[in-house]
Amino acid sequence: MVEYMQQSHQLSQRQASKVIRLPRSSFAYQKVEKRADKLIMDELSALVDKHPSIGFWKCYHRLRKAGYPWNHKRVHRIYTSMKLNIRRRAKKRLQARVKQPLAQPEGMNQCWSMDFMQDSLWNGRKYRLLNIMDDYNRELLTVETTPPFRQQEW
Repeated sequence: MVEYMQQSHQLSQRQASKVIRLPRSSFAYQKVEKRADKLIMDELSALVDKHPSIGFWKCYHRLRKAGYPWNHKRVHRIYTSMKLNIRRRAKKRLQARVKQPLAQPEGMNQCWSMDFMQDSLWNGRKYRLLNIMDDYNRELLTVETTPPFRQQEW
């Protein structure tokens, strides 16, 4: 269209582009030839044939050490287009365990539980308690205390 305006109305390229509201950069655009990706494809396929278990980053670093100037985005685009991605292994799932109800003691003194508790005094010193309880009737058998101690001893 710009060329027609230039020939028929003797307008400059700038004036013709302005009339039809087309940016000059769009008019002057020259299509770039397809990148020379064949060399990258050959190098990647050679690397993967030689080392089938290496992933993208190892391939990329080996290409860089070999002296090729390609950046990682370009190499990754070609790597994925060649479908060279290594599949991640699925995690092995543990079998579902059979859930069983907790065993309840049938009489006193069959099963005891013990637990540590900790608290602090008004002045900030901490102390511990050891509680021993009968599981059948939830009776607290004994409480052993430790003397207050400083934070550094903890």
